[in-house]
Amino acid sequence: MTKYVTFPWEQLGQMLRSLSLSGSAGNITAWMIFLLIGALPLTAALLLWRRHRAHKADLLLLSLSAALYAGLWFFINPSYMDRYLSPVPMNGAAKYALAAAIDSLLLTWLLLRYLLYCKKMPHNRLLSTLRILLDIYVALSAATVLVQGGAQFIEECNALEQSNTGADSSLVTISVLFLALRAILALLPTAAKLTLLLLASDFLRNYGAEAYSERTYARMERLTLASSRFLILILLSNVSFNMLQLLFSRFLLSSFHRVLFPLTDLLLVLGIRLFGSLYLEGKRLKEDNDMFI
Repeated sequence: MTKYVTFPWEQLGQMLRSLSLSGSAGNITAWMIFLLIGALPLTAALLLWRRHRAHKADLLLLSLSAALYAGLWFFINPSYMDRYLSPVPMNGAAKYALAAAIDSLLLTWLLLRYLLYCKKMPHNRLLSTLRILLDIYVALSAATVLVQGGAQFIEECNALEQSNTGADSSLVTISVLFLALRAILALLPTAAKLTLLLLASDFLRNYGAEAYSERTYARMERLTLASSRFLILILLSNVSFNMLQLLFSRFLLSSFHRVLFPLTDLLLVLGIRLFGSLYLEGKRLKEDNDMFI
């Protein structure tokens, strides 16, 4: 999997190296491709300037061009990485730093340009874009949390069994069950936040179609009510787990007690309630204006 971290720069460097070693014609072609790729950011900056669309963010293109030239040169000549980029020989591990520098410059420039584009984006387009980004964020976050939570649970189970080889099997089983319950409860705050984001995405979908319809109003009410219920669920689940551990403390080989003050979740709930109040105020003003007309 590590080869994908440096994609496509390492693969491009290998291709140019092979092309360069194929003969004089291949060497000339490799140099032309090398110069062309490194000049692409400069060309983009020049075109933006000629069209009077340049911005301070485009200064990153100069750094990107330099990073491309330097990075590709090292990828074409990997033996020089340990000599110039590492304090000790590390078998070309500096390639990850090279790829990270190029990727971060490119992504930062793209995101800054996108933010500039968002300033001129129509209202409905901005809403749909926000909704799509919310859905993507929820999907990626859910997958990440499940994978990390599952790996941590397996690691804790293995550590529990290895450190209690002489314990009674029933105690190990009960302790593993509590580890599973704790893993589920650890996922609960994230699951609540992601669910609220999905409800917010649903609200935005209806808001974009018809801002103050009864259907949109119902979505806002559902979002506000769900935020409070999820916070209550998180608090009560933590209290219940602490009490349950206390009751079964005689049978547990491992325990985890936590006094929870979910400041982030509380801020999220208050933010949703404030947003709901502003929406309801806008809805009331529109209804009063319609009656006046």
